[in-house]
Amino acid sequence: MKATIIGGAETGAAAELSRDITESILASADNTADMWLLPAGINSFCTDCGDCYEGRETSCRHAREVMPILKSMLSSDIIVIVTPELMGHTTAPVLNFLDYLAYLRIGCRPRAEMLTKRVVVISLGDKRAAEDIADCVSSWGVCDVRVLTRSSAPTAARLALSAPARMGFFARLRMRRIAKKAGLAVPRICGGKGNAQK
Repeated sequence: MKATIIGGAETGAAAELSRDITESILASADNTADMWLLPAGINSFCTDCGDCYEGRETSCRHAREVMPILKSMLSSDIIVIVTPELMGHTTAPVLNFLDYLAYLRIGCRPRAEMLTKRVVVISLGDKRAAEDIADCVSSWGVCDVRVLTRSSAPTAARLALSAPARMGFFARLRMRRIAKKAGLAVPRICGGKGNAQK
């Protein structure tokens, strides 16, 4: 299993929790993990130039910083995002990073790989901070999004390490609707009775 851990700060509790989760995932010999601590060199805000919406995301001025993180996310089974909380919401480095990936949402340029991801979002404060990110990730077509707070953070590693459950009927139905709306092929996944979905 491969995981991508994105910490919402380079120092402090978010960085420490990101490191702890990474270490617990790497404790198993079969697992690999990439950890990114934001702002990760992204030192200015997205200007909404529109290049990424037209397929030119590599010409973005922060492509060198954003594209490796996106590549890691697309190749992972599980994405864990740890965010600090400021006034009840997520912080600017996390929002800025998500702004650079706005073109992934359904209706723009979605990626089929996102339909089968599990995303675990952990807020170090108010749950609304994690819900901000969960809303964004859901707009990418991710069907398995979990929202946790710091008090439940110890379960995050266990949740991340557990294999994604077989998708139930309604989850498969939702994924098919999202894929159809986005014009994507439905990915082959393990279904209710172990059969690959067509």
